[in-house]
Amino acid sequence: MTTLTHPTSHRPMLIVAPLAVALGALGGLAAGSGAFVGVGAVTGLLWAGLAALLARPLLRLRGTVAADVTALGAALVVALTFGAGLVQHVMYPTPEAYLSLMRSPASGGATGLYMVLNPLVEWLLMPAALALGWHHPRRRRLLLAAATVYYLQRLTTYLYFAPTVLSWAHGGTLAAVGLWINLDLARMALDLAVVTILSTAVITRKR
Repeated sequence: MTTLTHPTSHRPMLIVAPLAVALGALGGLAAGSGAFVGVGAVTGLLWAGLAALLARPLLRLRGTVAADVTALGAALVVALTFGAGLVQHVMYPTPEAYLSLMRSPASGGATGLYMVLNPLVEWLLMPAALALGWHHPRRRRLLLAAATVYYLQRLTTYLYFAPTVLSWAHGGTLAAVGLWINLDLARMALDLAVVTILSTAVITRKR
C-alpha cells in the first residue's frame, strides 16, 4: 500500500516548481543580463522536472528522520548565511568601510560563500523539507511560513540587494551604501526568523 495516494502528497511540487523557475529567472536578472534571465528560467524548469521525477521516492521517506534532517539542514545553512552577514556588519560597520570591502578582492570570498549556501537552501533543502513534512498538518503550516519568509527574503535579494552590491564596483554613494546596510539588517532579521520557525517545526514533529 503506497503512502502517495493522498491528494495532498503532490502539492509541494505545485509550490516548488513555479518557485524554481522564478528564482532562476531572478538570479539571471540580478546578474544584469537579459540572456541570463532566460538561462536561469530554463535551469529552474529543468530542475523542477528532475524534482518531479524524484518526488515519489522522496515522499516515501516521510515519517523518517529525513524530515528532521532536511529541516534542520535548512535552518543550519540559513544560520550560516546570517552569521556571515553579521560578521561583515561587525567588522565593517560604516558605509565607507563596507564600500571599501565590496570593492576589494576580499569581497569575492563572501560572494562565493553565498553562491554556494543560498542555492543549497533555495533549490534543495527548503523544497525537500516541505515535501517530507507535508503530511503533518501543524508542521506543514510552520514549514509554509518558513518558506514564505525565506523566499520573500530571496526575492528582495534578487531585486535589490544583489544588483545594488554589484553596481558598487563602478559607483555607489555613501548615502546609498548606508541605506543598503540598514535594510540588510532587516533582511538578516528575516533569516533569523526562518531559523526559528524551522527549528520549531522540528520540535513540533516530536509531539
